[in-house]
Amino acid sequence: MFCLLGRGLLLSQMTFSCTNLITKTSHLRFFLLLQPQPQLIRSISTTPTQASSNQSSSFTVSYLVNSCGLSPESALSASKKIHFTSPTKPDLVLHFLRNQGFSDTQIANLITKRPLLLLANPEKTLLPKLKFLNQIGVSDPEIAHFLSKEPTFLVRSLERQIKPSYDYLKSLLGTDEKATAAIKTSCCSWILQINLQRLLGHKVEILRKYGMPERNIEKLVMVRMRTLIKNNDRFDELVRNVSEMGIDPSSAQFANALHVFSGMNESTLESKLEMFRSYGWSDDEIVLAIRNQPICISISKEKLNGGLDFFMNKLKWKPLELARHSNLLGLSLQKRIIPRWMVIQFLLSKCLISDGINIASVLKLAEAKFIEKFLVKYESEFPEILKLYQGKL
Repeated sequence: MFCLLGRGLLLSQMTFSCTNLITKTSHLRFFLLLQPQPQLIRSISTTPTQASSNQSSSFTVSYLVNSCGLSPESALSASKKIHFTSPTKPDLVLHFLRNQGFSDTQIANLITKRPLLLLANPEKTLLPKLKFLNQIGVSDPEIAHFLSKEPTFLVRSLERQIKPSYDYLKSLLGTDEKATAAIKTSCCSWILQINLQRLLGHKVEILRKYGMPERNIEKLVMVRMRTLIKNNDRFDELVRNVSEMGIDPSSAQFANALHVFSGMNESTLESKLEMFRSYGWSDDEIVLAIRNQPICISISKEKLNGGLDFFMNKLKWKPLELARHSNLLGLSLQKRIIPRWMVIQFLLSKCLISDGINIASVLKLAEAKFIEKFLVKYESEFPEILKLYQGKL
């Protein structure tokens, strides 16, 4: 049951992003490229082909800076991937993007990452893909936002890549509305620029095999797609380990546990386990805490240590008691736990509530319910109770 905690997880979350290497070039070098020095011209014989290439490079860099808004460094880097001597095609692309609602900053980001888009045919290459996104419910501002961050979508085939991935996503989720929601939640473009069936097909079948309900699978795909971005062997191991911890696959906590552990590496997990153990917890008690609330193992070490110290040293709780209420570890110590505990201590000192009050239940109450039950009820008789709760006493 505890093989996950015994071995640790070596699971790192894949990211789908497209970044370019920006050459660290000084402004001096940039201007030298634009305006060669006479001594260089005298000492180096330049062939017509080299001269033409230099002119193309200079024009490209100048255009990228002045028309596209790139920095000189970014323009130099981009010019290694694209060359043109006429503004005709790039002007058409820029005009098209601005008409589609792209801001100057978004255009600069897009061209920095995909400079070859400046030579694309706006009507044949770009427009059909933007129309497709509009048709499935992605607005123009959303399109500009998504594509400026990840423009690879624009170089994928609409018929061979984008539509098949969308069709599979729709078949998995059942409706256009859910498919579009999944795309927006996952930042739109990357989810359609991969073979989605190849990525998800095996994992969905594994989850079904373990008994995860379709509604929970849908929620995982729609809201936590990145949980599923693992190779099949690692995902199989993840599901098996979470199941062996005793978490019911039909419960929402199973999906939560998959999400938590899919984003943790071995060293981070082990450091959290050691923190629990340093407070006297057994491995079985740690497993119980995770089973009740998986997020308790993913909170920051500082927050986890603060919560363990308060409940076990201040309130004198035993590990088993806190393990049964491990969701309390995810609550804010300063904004919720301590202020409520101080109010309860005040009311106990006035014999206004029973010594047998369930502290865990009080700490879990919704804010409005707590205020109604423990503040408003006694405020007229003890006006200081509100200041105590607000930390003003």
